Amino acid sequence: MKIVRKRQKPVYSSNLTHLEISNYHPLSDKKFNGIARLFPNIVHLDLNFSTGFSDKTLNRVAETYPNLKYLNLQKSRYECSNGGKVTDKGLCAIARSCHKLEYLNISCHTEIIGISICDIIHSCPRLQHLEFSYCKFTNEIIKEIASSCLNLKYLKLEGCDVSKEALVSLNPNFHVENFVCTITPPSLCEYPGMYVLSRRLRMSVDAPRDIKSIHDYVNDELMRNGHC
Repeated sequence: MKIVRKRQKPVYSSNLTHLEISNYHPLSDKKFNGIARLFPNIVHLDLNFSTGFSDKTLNRVAETYPNLKYLNLQKSRYECSNGGKVTDKGLCAIARSCHKLEYLNISCHTEIIGISICDIIHSCPRLQHLEFSYCKFTNEIIKEIASSCLNLKYLKLEGCDVSKEALVSLNPNFHVENFVCTITPPSLCEYPGMYVLSRRLRMSVDAPRDIKSIHDYVNDELMRNGHC
């Protein structure tokens, strides 16, 4: 079920399993509590870009929907406050109850840190799709995912501060989306000119930036393009 236009008459059913409430900014804990009473059998819950709720709503989700498989809590990257506050406590409640979870998106919830993410990873072995864009993500969490999320197929890490070295531990069949290494190269401070030149030449972020490496790179590119 989706939120519908005013002229349309919604159909309510206690047997409903899929519920989408997108871009609804006054979604308070009180309103969601009423929704949970109407629809007790939800396994797919999409609150994409909806705001106004707090950990109380996640606690209600955990209590009411132990068979939940899909949970989307993504909010806008530019949303300063969502009227409520979703933190580790709310996500830990989901981890304790919703062990059948296969899809989780908590993108842009910067209040959520590693503790609850690790709880989800260890408590939900069926996870296949994770989105953590602009979250407080670490290399240690990547290692936890590699050892615990054996069914994972998709991982989105846009805006996360993790290294390429940490990603090596992941299953090569994982699809990692929008990952950009944000670790500053050690040669940047010592040799800023070399760093700028290497970026102009479109060398990879982790490539060596000494004079010999850049010279070899230029020669290889010239040969590859038939100029030598």
